[in-house]
Amino acid sequence: MNTQEKQYFPILEKYANKHKQFTINDASSVTGVPLLETEYSIKDLMEKYDCKLKVTENGDLIYDFGPHLKRRDAKSFAEYFNQFLALVWWGFSVFYKFIISAFLVIYFIVFLVIVLGIVLAVLSGGKNDNGSKGVGNLLYVLFRVFWTIFEWNTIMGHNRTYRKRDSYGYNYRHYEEKQGFLSSISNKGGSSSDNKGFVASVYDFVFGPPRVQINPLANMQEMATFLRDHKGLVSTSEIQALAGWSRDDAKNFMTNTLASFNGKAEISDQGVLYGDFSELLRRKDKVAGAPIIYYWDEYEPEYELTGNKNLRDLGIFAMNAFNLILSGLVIWGPLAVYGSGFLFTLFLGWIPFFYSLVFFTVPAFRWLYLQPKRRQQHLLNVRKRLMMAIFQEQSAMLTLNQLTAIANKQHPNEEKLKPGLVEKVMMDVIQDFEGESFVNKNAEVVYKFENLDLELTEIERLRDQKKDDNQLGNVIFESK
Repeated sequence: MNTQEKQYFPILEKYANKHKQFTINDASSVTGVPLLETEYSIKDLMEKYDCKLKVTENGDLIYDFGPHLKRRDAKSFAEYFNQFLALVWWGFSVFYKFIISAFLVIYFIVFLVIVLGIVLAVLSGGKNDNGSKGVGNLLYVLFRVFWTIFEWNTIMGHNRTYRKRDSYGYNYRHYEEKQGFLSSISNKGGSSSDNKGFVASVYDFVFGPPRVQINPLANMQEMATFLRDHKGLVSTSEIQALAGWSRDDAKNFMTNTLASFNGKAEISDQGVLYGDFSELLRRKDKVAGAPIIYYWDEYEPEYELTGNKNLRDLGIFAMNAFNLILSGLVIWGPLAVYGSGFLFTLFLGWIPFFYSLVFFTVPAFRWLYLQPKRRQQHLLNVRKRLMMAIFQEQSAMLTLNQLTAIANKQHPNEEKLKPGLVEKVMMDVIQDFEGESFVNKNAEVVYKFENLDLELTEIERLRDQKKDDNQLGNVIFESK
């Protein structure tokens, strides 16, 4: 922002906060700011605040900043509260993982003494010259097993993922689980899930495995690649196809992209709003950008309870149940008679009892918490399939049965959608794409997407007419 823009920006900011919706001509005539400077200041406003663009039937462009100016980086009370809950959960998980580690260390030391005693007894009874070397290797293995107790992160890394299918057959990205040291040296083959370490399994039994996180800049990187591959032009519907957003969110992202990439909002002869980012195409670096992954090509990761094999969960459950029962017997049962007072009951009764109780309580509450999220995840994956069918057919009109059949044909290895489920999900899809539904004379539910069809057809026509002009040409001057 140059000095002149800084001078005019507060004036336009005050105007936008008061008038909410306006054209460039409105803002310029009321504030007295020259038209060109008004255009630059509005672009700065779009970068700072949420904004949607509207097109009138006469082809005029209206900037809509909503009932009040809302910063793009502003957070609602709900977002702050969720962050607070996430912080509390993180603190509790660290504290409880430390307790788990402490218990594992205690048992580890006990078993270590037993194993070393057996090994030394065997070696001392034989005449093996490599006995000391064998003890050294054993100590190294035991140390590595011991160290895994404190590796609280249960995945190999955020850049280590593989593909997995949920119960509906939807393929999604999943982090590679951290392998146990013993399984890594004994079994080089097999999947990460098969070799998952016992300690990692214990932590995931309580707190659950992490879902794959999306790079916060991924949408902007993807948009840049899309623009370079499509002559610098993009429509609001195509933004929805890339990110799956609602219409309002896609419009807001459009204005943010216009401000970030120095684009221009244009209106075609057919009254279709689109973004022109021709300047973005003129570049020296030809390195490929981020991959373009459409919304329907990346299914929602599953909300897993533990991510462990059933037998592993059963074993962990049995071990903790044993501790819970025995500690209860120390407090209230026959084992209490063997106690030696308060310390005995505390360390062999109350502490392991509450530890084991929380061990079961946390996953139980997580199971209740995950149920609505799993239902929402399923509906979002169905939405992705329906969006794919709508965009690839690019038909202004589809019956419910036609849409269901197309979605099932495109993905035969996934769940077979029923018309009832499709109709339920389409209630939101229609609203997001400004479509409509009605019942025809054959008593069939019909979905109509005239605006979507017009936008996609018009943006392709504009690309066909646009000449490629992304060459920088030869260097004619170079500074020293």
